[in-house]
Amino acid sequence: MTPQLIFGTASFGMDLTEFQEPSSVQTLLKNLQELGIHRLDSGARYPPMKPGRAEELIGETKELSGGFITDTKVYTDTKTDGSRDLTGEAVEKSLQGSLQRLKKPDGVNILYSHRADPFTPLEEQIIGFNLQIKQGRCQTWGVSNTSPEMLEQMLRLCEEKGLQKPSCYQGDYNLVTRGMETKLLPILRAHGMTYNAFRPLAAGFLTGKLVNNEHTGTRFGDDNPLGKFAQKLFGAEDLHSAMRRFDTEAKSHNLTSIEVAIRWIAHHSALRDEDGIVLGASKVEQIRETVTMIKKGPLPENVLMTAQDLWSAIKGTRGEII
Repeated sequence: MTPQLIFGTASFGMDLTEFQEPSSVQTLLKNLQELGIHRLDSGARYPPMKPGRAEELIGETKELSGGFITDTKVYTDTKTDGSRDLTGEAVEKSLQGSLQRLKKPDGVNILYSHRADPFTPLEEQIIGFNLQIKQGRCQTWGVSNTSPEMLEQMLRLCEEKGLQKPSCYQGDYNLVTRGMETKLLPILRAHGMTYNAFRPLAAGFLTGKLVNNEHTGTRFGDDNPLGKFAQKLFGAEDLHSAMRRFDTEAKSHNLTSIEVAIRWIAHHSALRDEDGIVLGASKVEQIRETVTMIKKGPLPENVLMTAQDLWSAIKGTRGEII
């Protein structure tokens, strides 16, 4: 068994992707069904340059998307520090807008906070999510981009006040971002929370294209809306040096760095069957290729050692990133 595969819809409506119109999204959804993927992950701010359009496209393809389990996230304005994103009023307003766009009057599966709100009292945040559950707008709630320390405070408050705890944490997890394994994951396991991993290919960094100067036309390209941000996020020299070695080693085993990375997270990472992997794609072909790789099963031992060497080389500088 492998963790549940979830399709991340942040690319719906984003420039330079196939998924601009309902017809192209329908084609994707049919392919997802064939691949055995029946869960979508969305958010009120997707795609970043056209917030809400991703949810609209899901709603506009309701005949197909209605058969998928759908999670979404409370809107967050990235021009601010997240303050007041999670007031009770903001949570309700965001979710009601999402349900209208998604055309899901019966509610969504998980409603996540997209990131922490440093201003709104945690108890108010928790009560706000619990109210949405009580009103039937979501089945449960979860958190994303939240520190282990804040999460522990939330969980303690839930226990003290008799409120429903978050059921899931969605976070950054891949071969070059494994900080969640040390402090965050033990908290989740202790409280029965699952983990849904996004960016399993590190936003495309693990393709090796950036370090090999082949990134034109990719997510790291200068013409991509998020290209400069992605380059900065994975710009450290020690990371680039380690990635070049890893890419060379993978090729020596007749494998691509992409395949090693995706098979690692599916078969060798700290994730369990009840956890999830949020897979992204800008083309239908990409998601089909990714699932084909996962179905190949665990990596050979010598390749697994190469993957571990990559993390060992960068753990000192990236070990705290979650």
